[in-house]
Amino acid sequence: MKKIWDRGVAKKTDSKTSQVVEDYTVGIDYLLDLELLPYDIMASMAHAKMLHKIKILNSQELKTLITGLNKILSLSKVGKFKIDKSQEDGHTAIEAYLTEHCGIVGKKVHTGRSRNDQALVTVRLFSKEKLLEIKKQVEDLIKALEGQIKKQGKIKMPGYTHMQRAMPSSVGMLLASYHDSLEDDLILIDAISKIIDQNPLGSAAGYGENILGLDRKFTTKELNFKRVQENPIYCALSRGKFENLVLQAISSVMFDIGKIASDLLLFTTKEFDFFTLPDSFKTGSSIMPQKKNYDVLELIRGNIAIFNGYQHQIENVIKNLFSGYNRDFQLTKEPYIKGMKLALDTIRVMTLVVKNLEAKKKNLESACTPELYATDEALRLVKKGKSFREAYQEVKEKFY
Repeated sequence: MKKIWDRGVAKKTDSKTSQVVEDYTVGIDYLLDLELLPYDIMASMAHAKMLHKIKILNSQELKTLITGLNKILSLSKVGKFKIDKSQEDGHTAIEAYLTEHCGIVGKKVHTGRSRNDQALVTVRLFSKEKLLEIKKQVEDLIKALEGQIKKQGKIKMPGYTHMQRAMPSSVGMLLASYHDSLEDDLILIDAISKIIDQNPLGSAAGYGENILGLDRKFTTKELNFKRVQENPIYCALSRGKFENLVLQAISSVMFDIGKIASDLLLFTTKEFDFFTLPDSFKTGSSIMPQKKNYDVLELIRGNIAIFNGYQHQIENVIKNLFSGYNRDFQLTKEPYIKGMKLALDTIRVMTLVVKNLEAKKKNLESACTPELYATDEALRLVKKGKSFREAYQEVKEKFY
């Protein structure tokens, strides 16, 4: 298939792109774009409407393109729209379909655009939608914690420092620590959502255009962005940067979820036996008949590291790039899509875990042995007039 960037003039010195080189440069981008196709189509519709507004397209051409784009969307929903590897990406596949099925007007859909700003706006729309989904899932997790705090929060339990029993605590205090931290994570998510809510479409190859008079405010409104991303060089610079910021914000949520998983893995051991989950959350052993394993918590804990790896992949790809578009940006797409999916799946699973968590009241309260109250006893002596060091020493001698 002829590339859309092909010069179209053969010379004796020209040769076809090496198949090995083509396979390497395309990678799996064409497959990843199937995931992003609905957002690419959404942006193409907005762009076509804008081209009609500035009189590049007439009304019939616009109608034809919108019909064609809707057809692609319908085909993609049932898995019947394919992106060929030779097309390199979804942007080219859309244009090829429109040209084949709609005639010469299909060749107009790319007017005023580069695949650079197409990729930017496609991923930006994906990011906005997925961040909203993640925010909703975090809110569901917070509500699940609130439910358990109300139900089991008054049960006493030991608090630990240095992995040793330290002071009296409660199930509610433990669960509320996760709850409050997740509440702060929502502030981060809201902040990042505000940052990325700007429209890069119309920045073209990263330097804008000065001939057609593209109406970027129109596409901004059409795509429900808060504002235009004005500087076209910054549009290019923000590719990878914004994805990195999004995953950094979500990593705070994942950190909290990892902490919950680690705590519960310890507290569900036979040695502690403070909490349990229904058997439907546990797995068995292929050799040990008695085993009931909390694999789900182990995999949550492990997937936090995988998620952080995705974020660091993006950060490492973009951190030393020269301004303007660089093909390296293509390599941020796979870890970004995988990271967003992993985060959503992990938050959903942890919400189910929390909803089904059962505190073992008898075991928790019997673990609240007298030494946990040593500090309280010392402070009571302070209230009676002793210096803290005197009180501290007196209580210490009592226990040791």
